[in-house]
Amino acid sequence: MTRSGPSWISLAWRMAVLATLIVQAAWIYLRLRLDRRDVWRVGPAQLERMFQRFATRFVRVATRFRGGLIKLGQVASLRVDVLPDVMTAELVKLQDRVPPHPFEEIELQVERELGRTPEALFASVDRVSLASASLGQVHRVVDRQGRSLVIKVLYPGVERSVAVDLMMARLALRLFNPLIAPDLMSIYAQIAASIRGEMDYEQEGRAAERVRANLEREPELFAHLRIPEIHWETTSRRVLTMEYIDGDKINDRDALEARGVDLTESVSWATRAFLHMMFRDYFFHCDPHPGNLLVDREGRVAIIDFGMHQQIESETMDGIRMNVLAAVTRNEKLWVDSMIRIGILGEKDREVACELARMSFDPAYYNLTPKELVEIDFGDYFIKMRGHLSEIGSFRLPDGLVSWGRAFSLLYGLALELAPDLRPLDVVGPFVLEFLQAGARDATPGAPRTANAGAA
Repeated sequence: MTRSGPSWISLAWRMAVLATLIVQAAWIYLRLRLDRRDVWRVGPAQLERMFQRFATRFVRVATRFRGGLIKLGQVASLRVDVLPDVMTAELVKLQDRVPPHPFEEIELQVERELGRTPEALFASVDRVSLASASLGQVHRVVDRQGRSLVIKVLYPGVERSVAVDLMMARLALRLFNPLIAPDLMSIYAQIAASIRGEMDYEQEGRAAERVRANLEREPELFAHLRIPEIHWETTSRRVLTMEYIDGDKINDRDALEARGVDLTESVSWATRAFLHMMFRDYFFHCDPHPGNLLVDREGRVAIIDFGMHQQIESETMDGIRMNVLAAVTRNEKLWVDSMIRIGILGEKDREVACELARMSFDPAYYNLTPKELVEIDFGDYFIKMRGHLSEIGSFRLPDGLVSWGRAFSLLYGLALELAPDLRPLDVVGPFVLEFLQAGARDATPGAPRTANAGAA
């Protein structure tokens, strides 16, 4: 009989190993607290080594146990508002590439979900996986109409291992919650929702269609893009069937140059697509790394894997706009008002935040020229914000805001690595200037309500 997931013994062992990680984290935190009280001094270099050793061990454990732990580490690496930089730098090393599961497990999962085996559903099935990741893997198939498709299948029983991982994460965060700002339990809820959402392939399919609908409103832009079509007749919560896109990864410079592809132009169109999602639609693909971007045979940029996606409310984006403008103009009251509006600070901390604003306004954001204004790195901006505010009791960065800042930083890094000659002013400028100067897109007379368009 084909194994349908981890045994209870393996889950118990997984729980025991995670418990030792919690103990190690508690020891590090104790040393940190004793250091701050001058009871048992720890130098900054030693403390940094302790953080790094813990993160390195977590990466090693996650790589061994796979499943939810890899995804948990990836999501945790986004929380630059909570974790030290040395830890997030280690956690981002977790690559969503793992050895594939046997096809028999995949076959059984498809039959359970769709009522028939892959061979009965499709004209042909490639039993060798096209790609494998922490939660599922992808196989290429051809349907009865001769269309080339891929099926993405959630590993059997992976929900059980993820449940154990989240249970232990909740235990750890509950232990530390009374001692650390911000509210760790709210962060747990965000992380758990993100990981559970990635195990819902129907939700991923709806996200892909929503992004497509938003981008299609700009025909000139969409002519250079591809979003895979979802085939709902063979899609369920644990099986996603979509159009197969033949192409090369956007960072495969040799393959693209051999095809005569202008890499700078491809990066430019990819960047415009994500800026459209982030600054106009407020619903975006959270993970614009090269593995999720292909250049198809017609030279269009294909965006794939919509498991990580995020909606940000218009009110939050209005607060971000206020905050950036306040930093640029050194308007202390507007800066604090924006923090409260976004939900970063509570009203009770208004007075201390005003004092902090007077002391910590970064000269780098003052009196900027239009060119400098559009070159602001929002990821770096949010990291600096964390440094100023982490000691305030009510401080928290909403989940969507962290993802938004990270996506912006990934786009910046993508352009820097693959298209260093790309002029930021030409690409980013229209989106940032529209965002900062013209107000919310929804407020434009006659404009569609893109922030809520296509909501599931």
